[in-house]
Amino acid sequence: MRITKYLRADQETITRFLTVLGSGSVMLSTSKRARPVFFITAHGFIKEFIEEGFFQKEELLIKALEEGGFPSDEGPIAAMRSDQTKSHAAAETMLNSARQWQSGDEISRSEMGWATSDFTATLRQHLERLKNLIFPLLEQTISIEEEHILSDDMSKIVFKGSFEDGSDKYAKLIEKLEEELGDWR
Repeated sequence: MRITKYLRADQETITRFLTVLGSGSVMLSTSKRARPVFFITAHGFIKEFIEEGFFQKEELLIKALEEGGFPSDEGPIAAMRSDQTKSHAAAETMLNSARQWQSGDEISRSEMGWATSDFTATLRQHLERLKNLIFPLLEQTISIEEEHILSDDMSKIVFKGSFEDGSDKYAKLIEKLEEELGDWR
């Protein structure tokens, strides 16, 4: 299916990010070198790449399923939206806790660790649902012509992520987070 190929690069980027964020969450409890700016920076990735880019592309998939007869308030569509809502709430808690920690509130550090863990678990489950449920349902629901139109519509959703030199802002951001984790050891 053309859509799965189109979204694969985005999913791989998100998976790499989740690995780094998850490692940061684990190291948070074991390293005194952990810093809140790591999680604030990570939230920037979540907001721009996942919420403003990837989830917009998913809305096109959801719309196609709705047009194919799936109800929006239950089943796979409701599950996708629930995942999106839950991950957004966890990301906001993570950001707020990181800011409080940065202001000197050490108690918020543990709340941030919980929110980060909740975010990564929710988004991993979401990506699995997309791969194992939504893509097969789309394959059964839409025609090849509709798939091409859907893919074209997805290609119009542009991430804010390219620098003038052509390098990918989000790949560089993940590398920056990976480097910072290295400093925590």
